[in-house]
Amino acid sequence: MSDISFAPGSDGAITARLKPNSPDSAHLLLEQNGATRDPGTGEYLFSGPDAVARAAQAAYLLTAASTDPAPSRLPVDGADVVFARHHSDGIVAATATDATEGLVPDVLRQFGFRYDGSAPDRDIYLPPGGASERQALVAAARASLVLQGLGLQVATIGLATPPASADRLAEAAEDLALETVHLRSLTDSRDVADVLDVALDPRTGALPNLVELLNSAQAFIDRLPPEQGEILGAQVGIAKHQAASLSETLTTVQAGLVDLGTAVEAPIATARSVRATAASAVTARGLSAGPIIQAAPAARAMSTAPSTAATL
Repeated sequence: MSDISFAPGSDGAITARLKPNSPDSAHLLLEQNGATRDPGTGEYLFSGPDAVARAAQAAYLLTAASTDPAPSRLPVDGADVVFARHHSDGIVAATATDATEGLVPDVLRQFGFRYDGSAPDRDIYLPPGGASERQALVAAARASLVLQGLGLQVATIGLATPPASADRLAEAAEDLALETVHLRSLTDSRDVADVLDVALDPRTGALPNLVELLNSAQAFIDRLPPEQGEILGAQVGIAKHQAASLSETLTTVQAGLVDLGTAVEAPIATARSVRATAASAVTARGLSAGPIIQAAPAARAMSTAPSTAATL
């Protein structure tokens, strides 16, 4: 039996039901994502134009917390087929109906997806047997193209890889964290200028890659319905302007430090400063243990409220 199930309600609302023995954290998570609880039934209701999106986010977070949402009980939000990453089964597919015969099931089987109806909450299609992660993604992509060519709507959840700028920004941020420690021992203005130049490098610098990442976010937001994307788009535009302004200011500072060519006395190493530098170095090394920017969780569990925001 699933820990949580979702069902479509009236006016696009989503109803969520938790098992009686669900932990308090599960109830709190639903409330934090805007669900309201009915004292009489104990059910939670997501309402409003973004109900599906908020229910999807709650479902993902609950899945990540080791609960077991039921994919067959969730609305597909208009899509005929949804491909998603299940926390234990890999790339799976879910359909808008319970039918196991017909055009959609035939296409899925053609690309190796196998129907699993072994339990009430297992109304899903498993990835091709023995397929690697990449092979399953390729199969999902090919099946999506065929389904879309037949006039069907396909949605994906958590399958896209983050833009390259996200990885480059994470690496640049790690480099800057290490350079921050290094800055404390520099005595020449030109050396400090070189450190700033690292942040401003058009190919590997943190600021140029941040702008590129914001451009990728803007491209996604532009595909959202106007009522959802207008405010977010404006906020991203502000962030891009601020990043560009900061780049210009730091470029001026960097050039000024180069022109100074001035050396200062080396800082006196006290016990406190040594401890602080050591602690900063440890922190910087810790940053390299995992990505700083996570455009998508590394191993997403299957979200349980499909969305049509992204398609293969």
